[in-house]
Amino acid sequence: MTLRVVDLRTENTVDLLGTEAERPRLSWRIESDTPGTVQARYRIRATSGGEMLWDSGDVAGDASFDIAYEGPVLTSMLRVDWTVEVTDGEGNIAQSAPTWFETGLLAPTDWRADWIEAEDDFAAAERAAGVSWVWSETALDDRPHAFRLDFDAPEDLVRAEVLVAGKDHLRGVWVNGEKSPLDWHFDWDTYLPFWGTLAPYAGEVKPGRNSVCALVEADTTGFFPVDGGAFAALIRLYRADGSVDRIVSSAFRLMPSPPEGWTTSGFDASGWAAPVPSGANVHNDPRPSEPAMQLRTEFTADQPVVAARLYATALGAYDARINGQPVSGAILAPEISVAADHVLYQVYDVTDLIQQGANAFGATVGDGFYASPFGWRIERYGFGPAPRRFRAQLRLDYADGSSHWVETGPDWRLAPSAISKSEIYDGETRDAREEQPGWYLPGFDASGWATAKRGQNLDTRLIAQTSPLLERTGSLKARSVSEPLPGRYVFDFGQNFPGWVRIRATGPSGTTITAKFAELLNPDGTADLANLRLARATDSFTLAGTGEEVFEPSFTYHGFRYVEIAGYPGVPSLDDIEGIVVHSACRETGGVTFHDAPLLQTIFDNALWSQRSNFFAVPTDCPQRDERMGWMGDIQVFADAAAFNMEVDPFLRRFLLEARAAQRPDGAYPIVVPQPLSFPDVVTAGWSEAGIILPWQLWQRYGDTAVIDENWDAMAGWMAFVARTNPDGIWRNDRGLDLGDWLSVDAIKPDDETTPRILCATAYWAWCAELMAEMAEASGRDASEWRDLHSKIATAFASEFVATDGTAGNGSQASQVLALFMGLVPEDRRAGAAEVLARDIRARGMKLSTGFLGTPYILDVLADAGRHDEVSGLLLQTGYPSWGYMPSQGATTMWERWNGDTGDLSMNSYNHYAFGAIVGFFYRRLAGIAPAAPGFRRIAARPLWYPAIGRVSARYESVVGLIAAETDGDASGLTRFTLTIPANTIAEVDLPGSGWRLGGSPVDSRTEVGAGTHAFTKSGE
Repeated sequence: MTLRVVDLRTENTVDLLGTEAERPRLSWRIESDTPGTVQARYRIRATSGGEMLWDSGDVAGDASFDIAYEGPVLTSMLRVDWTVEVTDGEGNIAQSAPTWFETGLLAPTDWRADWIEAEDDFAAAERAAGVSWVWSETALDDRPHAFRLDFDAPEDLVRAEVLVAGKDHLRGVWVNGEKSPLDWHFDWDTYLPFWGTLAPYAGEVKPGRNSVCALVEADTTGFFPVDGGAFAALIRLYRADGSVDRIVSSAFRLMPSPPEGWTTSGFDASGWAAPVPSGANVHNDPRPSEPAMQLRTEFTADQPVVAARLYATALGAYDARINGQPVSGAILAPEISVAADHVLYQVYDVTDLIQQGANAFGATVGDGFYASPFGWRIERYGFGPAPRRFRAQLRLDYADGSSHWVETGPDWRLAPSAISKSEIYDGETRDAREEQPGWYLPGFDASGWATAKRGQNLDTRLIAQTSPLLERTGSLKARSVSEPLPGRYVFDFGQNFPGWVRIRATGPSGTTITAKFAELLNPDGTADLANLRLARATDSFTLAGTGEEVFEPSFTYHGFRYVEIAGYPGVPSLDDIEGIVVHSACRETGGVTFHDAPLLQTIFDNALWSQRSNFFAVPTDCPQRDERMGWMGDIQVFADAAAFNMEVDPFLRRFLLEARAAQRPDGAYPIVVPQPLSFPDVVTAGWSEAGIILPWQLWQRYGDTAVIDENWDAMAGWMAFVARTNPDGIWRNDRGLDLGDWLSVDAIKPDDETTPRILCATAYWAWCAELMAEMAEASGRDASEWRDLHSKIATAFASEFVATDGTAGNGSQASQVLALFMGLVPEDRRAGAAEVLARDIRARGMKLSTGFLGTPYILDVLADAGRHDEVSGLLLQTGYPSWGYMPSQGATTMWERWNGDTGDLSMNSYNHYAFGAIVGFFYRRLAGIAPAAPGFRRIAARPLWYPAIGRVSARYESVVGLIAAETDGDASGLTRFTLTIPANTIAEVDLPGSGWRLGGSPVDSRTEVGAGTHAFTKSGE
């Protein structure tokens, strides 16, 4: 026989670099060609520099995950090598190959480098001018506010720029009495609070007397929380000597409900009031774009280097290179975070990039998430104050045992790059004529560059990112190209995906190529950006004229199927425009194949593409419009499916770090994480509970109790927040935004209440109490408090919401689903409750009516109740509303709402994964792969067979190894089930009916099997 120990991991990561865990969790897998192999004992040995740190000794048991390192306290930058020896139940011994993990910078004093500023003199002068948000004394004043500036422009004026922003609605801008066209293409009367960044407005400013006027209205009521009005402005006056005069918003005069003629040139506003700082929740810096900056230094490695580590971060995003070579494939590092609490840093092994002798270290710093206009409010610097900054330190370990450090500081030089704009939503603008070839190589003459300035330290922590980085994960070739209008070429990639395009072109210097990204086409075949709202989603590249040139952006990304190319020199071919797929590089671990149901295969594929598209630093809602934020509700309903498709433990634990950092002092989790500082600070049931549901889900999938310990205090804080004002077990108070069963079918407006929100909230409260009890017991805590709370809520729920016939709440599908799934219907009423649900589905023609909260669980509830006709009918439905309707309309990803092809454009994302939660049902119930114990140490194999769906096969690379299942059958039912499970596991098999055989011998329909491949067949097969 052969026994192997493989896939050694620390914190669910292979070769973990930069960990800050005090007691990292270790795991491994066992492979054996002997059926039923079980581990009997293990022994771990950990060393550093050849010296023993920890020897666990022989430990009896089958544990192969959730094993804490028990050696001495870890110190900074320590490399630990470890192996494991395993003995099986027959006495066979296997020794693993060695693996390692390395710690990061564990103390603030480990940071030697300075922050250095990444802005040029022009941007510094803008910042010094002090653009601010102003308003009248009353923040929630619903009168239209008129702002007027009368000023004298200098006689040597060359040109002027007028830049204005208004919250919540900018109704007009006038320059010298002439009205300017509004900057945004989207309807200003939308319920979403669009504002945030100064935008240019056309108008002629001349030497002498001039006026600029703006009319702004604040929302004082609305579904989303309102906080008052704000106005910001910047007037730039460019003089002949190259200097620039600046006038900012505080210089304007203010009048609510202005009189007639107030915008005319001769109007006298001298008696108007001076504005005051806005009382609205405005924390961002509204200044417009600034160029990405290049920073560099040189250093000498005067001995052979045996190891080199780079520790780097930014306020903004950086692209770091040593001797011209990128230090990694990371995109938009250091990624989004709750910067007021922490900023991530990355650790790179750059040993192979260092050469003995002269070396150059350079970085380009763009806006990234920190500085880009972000969120509905289009907030620049929405996560913290300007300017952008960069911090890095490079450690060189020499062969003689000494080390040398290279650090950011005042010896660095900086200059503007060829990237004049680098924004998440709007895209990137690059002019190749401004490139400085060789600037990142040793020997480059940077004498004309400015000296870097030390930047102010933020009162925030630096935390190592050990979750998967954003990376290029693949490429796509367009399937077709058209020319709907002369010179405008539209490439169709046949797939909605995240990333950008790489453009190859040859043309004259100064030729500018633009690429607009879209999910839809206009009737004339051009790119339709309307559903992107305020995101302009446009990249622009200007050729240097040096032969074939290749362009792709560095500091933006898009969600798109179509790209419209304009300005291309000649006619672009399918080979000239290449789609680059970018997302967090989580390893894909699962797959489902529907051999006889192509519709379900397409639904699975679409959900997987939506997961790829929205696992982007954090789990986002969409990759394309002016949002792309970490909505907690979306990921909590999708986590079950996500954890089959991909290895999500490091990714979601990093997201939970953000959730804890964003948690309010009263224990409330927000609905979006990370959220810009000006975003409404609200909770909502079904969203905020991600702070509890995600740790539970990760523990179930990976068996690691560390995630419980990391989040326990935060989870308990949330539960205390809800209980504080709801003593009777019904969640009546402090429900915050209270989205309920968001985007349900019967809702006319997104915020319509089609299922009682109080029912949704109370159901989630009860479920979380149950999950808290399970996690408490697993982590050695007292579970009685949570069991008592669950009992109290369940009793109150049944009394308040469940009628004697099983009708829950108003009898909506979501009411029935949540009450049944979360175990809140008394046993004697469960059959009736399932009948109420099934009856509504049949009355709608085998269609659902659920939204974000009801949809994920509807199939499980029906299957558990034996309502298999409804399960099959919903799965194979192609009419609206249904999962199948989306692919029937050409969808290649999941939509945000069931009627995404016809609904309100402001809520029409064609790439949302929430409704893709159905994929979890595919794995667990159709294929029969589900955890019966945390970490799949025990496997629940309970496949369902639907003749209209046919054969299903699935595979899942669990923490304990590969699990695979295949089903087959006929009109009479399931006739064959093949299950493969890894060593050191047991499967609880539950097959329908009787007459089953295994290996030729009769077997009960409920049985247990150990490691190996098992083919169950019906008698006569």
